[in-house]
Amino acid sequence: MTNGTLNPKRGLSLAELLVASAVMGIICLSFGTLAMSVQMANEYSQEKNLVGQHARVILQRVERTMQGAHATDSFPGILPITYYYSSYDFPQAIAVWDPDGSPMANYPQVDELVIFAVDPDNPNRFLEIRNESDTSTAPGLTDETAWRTLIANLIDSSDSEIVEISDLIRAGKAGANYYSTLRFQTRVVPSDAEIAAARAGSVDWEDLNWATSIYSSKAGVRQVWCHFEWQLVPSSNIDEHGRLQEQAVPFFGSSAIYYQVTK
Repeated sequence: MTNGTLNPKRGLSLAELLVASAVMGIICLSFGTLAMSVQMANEYSQEKNLVGQHARVILQRVERTMQGAHATDSFPGILPITYYYSSYDFPQAIAVWDPDGSPMANYPQVDELVIFAVDPDNPNRFLEIRNESDTSTAPGLTDETAWRTLIANLIDSSDSEIVEISDLIRAGKAGANYYSTLRFQTRVVPSDAEIAAARAGSVDWEDLNWATSIYSSKAGVRQVWCHFEWQLVPSSNIDEHGRLQEQAVPFFGSSAIYYQVTK
């Protein structure tokens, strides 16, 4: 019988264990980093989708309403309403004359208006406001104080139909208060002053800048164009909006109506 020598089982040396542990640590760290990257990308995608959805709703509702606006010599159909702080102005609301059927008069009643406005007390909230029970005449074109008061009263009224279109409008600070980044601007061509001058005979009617160059010796087509812009952030907490300023996404929209004026 031959005596053989049995080889003892050899384990891992300390150096090999250290190398294996280091490799496993790197693998685990890589998987952890990958998981965090996937989570962050998913959150970023969800925030972008949310902001995009809010932007589309704002754009569609405002443009659709403006395109159906009614205009006369007395009221241009679309009227921006401005708020002020110090030397800053915030045209963050707009009134659209959108009567259900034929208007009652040459100037809108409150129940014929659709008002899009940022809530002055919560400048991240963008509202669509109607009140079909208020048959009073709307404030004068240049009475901005009365328009701001009307908006405040409509927001507080239990008879108003208020739809919150978005609560993600970015708010920035001016002094101690927050104001919305939403802005409305309108342009009316030809202007009131130009039409008045042509009717008085100081300029030729045909020389006015008529929309799409449609005019005759006694009438012309006028354009009311509205541009609006706003910024959205993925949070309705305005205390976070300063931190989220770099993440704010700007959006732009515009709409126009055309109507005939006579000499």
